[in-house]
Amino acid sequence: MRHLRRPLALVTAGSAVFSAVRLLVARQLVEVRRRPRFPHRVVSVDHAPAGGTTVTLVRDVATERVGTYGLAWRGGHAVVGEVTERSSRRVVRPVVRVDVGEIRPGRVAFDHVDVGDPLSAFGLAYEEITLESDVGRLPAWVVPAQGDDWVVVVHGYGGRRPSALSFLPMLQRLGLNAVVPAYRNDADAPPSPDGLYHLGATEWHDVDAAIRACLERGAARVVLYGWSMGGAIVLQAAAASAHRDAIACLLLDAPVVDWRAVLHHVGRRRHLPDLLVRSAMKTVERRIHVDFDDLDWVRRSGEITVPVLVVHGDGDQTVPWTRSSDLARGRPDLVRLRVVAGAGHVGSWNVDPAGYEEAVRAFLDEVLAPARR
Repeated sequence: MRHLRRPLALVTAGSAVFSAVRLLVARQLVEVRRRPRFPHRVVSVDHAPAGGTTVTLVRDVATERVGTYGLAWRGGHAVVGEVTERSSRRVVRPVVRVDVGEIRPGRVAFDHVDVGDPLSAFGLAYEEITLESDVGRLPAWVVPAQGDDWVVVVHGYGGRRPSALSFLPMLQRLGLNAVVPAYRNDADAPPSPDGLYHLGATEWHDVDAAIRACLERGAARVVLYGWSMGGAIVLQAAAASAHRDAIACLLLDAPVVDWRAVLHHVGRRRHLPDLLVRSAMKTVERRIHVDFDDLDWVRRSGEITVPVLVVHGDGDQTVPWTRSSDLARGRPDLVRLRVVAGAGHVGSWNVDPAGYEEAVRAFLDEVLAPARR
């Protein structure tokens, strides 16, 4: 039997490693992170004699993305433009502006472009309100516009309300009153009962509370606008809301329409065995009491009842744009897809703000304009 001990020990060790990685993958998906993460690194900050500042960053998928982005660090925020130089290990980007603090070499995160609130960022008047949901009281911004059409703006996984700021001037120009809610597990909102994300399966109740707020303020029709996990939440709300008859259409930016596809996509990028990824999915389903079939909107596309505009970058390394394409092919009568070349995850606006707004305007004109006449 001695000759079996080493193989058995290896099997036992391998099984332990498999289990640990499976649990880690599952935890990363549903557990709420309270501490900000700064996964990228500024190597140097250079000030040109003639004016202008550039930052050199370690090259990775995020730092070399096409477009203009926010750059956040502990106690500071700036905006950087398109990559101007690149090598095998570094990228250089110009600093467009510094909002808070001073850029120095160190750890940073790629972030939303604008910070603050609607008034400080753009001079837009707004009201801070409270929504009543099953988890408690949720803060929300109300940004008024002319007319009686409203939009509920739903941020993505791990985000906060300021991630919606860059889109508010566009929504104003399009005549949409906006409600921007926090939802359960946000830093400024109550937690879910188990303190975990439910990937849209329960968060939609908070969007339903926002829809109710729109109707109480005289909304004739409501547009739901969500990106990343916010797209998954919006799809659930459109199907399950008690107020779904008031929903005119959906705007989805890099939406999660199939969580299994996301996990497989990320697993391949990280070179994880398919068996491990599938095991992690089962762990997630058991832990938060969901069935991923119920969150698969390609499979459930027959339940979509209103027009949908999906904007998705073909450079998305987080949520595969091909599933958005599958959704559009499955419901060509209602779902319209705009693919933005080179855009990363939720980066379509960053790559081409004018084109993004034009696509949204054309879609809303088609859906809302007949009733506005």
